[in-house]
Amino acid sequence: MSNWVTLSRQQHASMRYSPRQNYRFTADQAVAPILAGELRQALTQFVMGFIKREERYHLVALLGRAAHSHHYIHPEDGRWLGTYVPAHFRGYPFAVARRQDSDEMVLQVHADHLLQQGGEPLFDEQGELTESVRQQLDFVGECAKNRRLTNTACQTLAEQGILKPWQTTEDGPGIKGLYKVEEEALNRLTAQQLHQLQGVPLAVAYGQMFSMAQHDQLAQRAALHAKIGMTESVDELFADDNDDLQFDFG
Repeated sequence: MSNWVTLSRQQHASMRYSPRQNYRFTADQAVAPILAGELRQALTQFVMGFIKREERYHLVALLGRAAHSHHYIHPEDGRWLGTYVPAHFRGYPFAVARRQDSDEMVLQVHADHLLQQGGEPLFDEQGELTESVRQQLDFVGECAKNRRLTNTACQTLAEQGILKPWQTTEDGPGIKGLYKVEEEALNRLTAQQLHQLQGVPLAVAYGQMFSMAQHDQLAQRAALHAKIGMTESVDELFADDNDDLQFDFG
């Protein structure tokens, strides 16, 4: 059974939903999808790479240094430990999906957030989406459009042969199946090939390469999470004089 429920006026007119309170639902995710439209914010916060699924490549941010590790959320209360949250997570508990055997896009809500009572209404008395749900629909809808643009750009990079397997090392990520831009391959492209990458594909390529500068930040976050597990007071830990990393708990 799917964890996502397609919303319907007929079936869910009286149903309600519980808004997202934190980011604990991402705790076992070591990567997060990244959109081309958020590259500017993401490349200062995350190491980025590509993963390959069903012969297609997708841009992702590394949230941990190993599978199922996530160093960007507070391990106790699920607060996000950073200044930027990927759009993919901010849309939760809503998403859009393509209806089977159709190009029609439908709004979905995660089953864990669908309520009989309490929470917030999904529909108003006229049977229309409430303003807050409508805003969520607009947001996840724009994300879906940008995701298609981003995925097309990733595929273009792959077709030009500049995405190479990311070999795991002691200092690198321990997440299998990652790819990255091979700078030497990019530099070998002809002027005509580079012209074909102009726009989003080239922005994604350089964004991924520039994001490699965040390796130290990811390592520091991993060390910080390890320290949290060994201290009785998390507030005491974050009062440390070491301010190499700045966290936003807002």
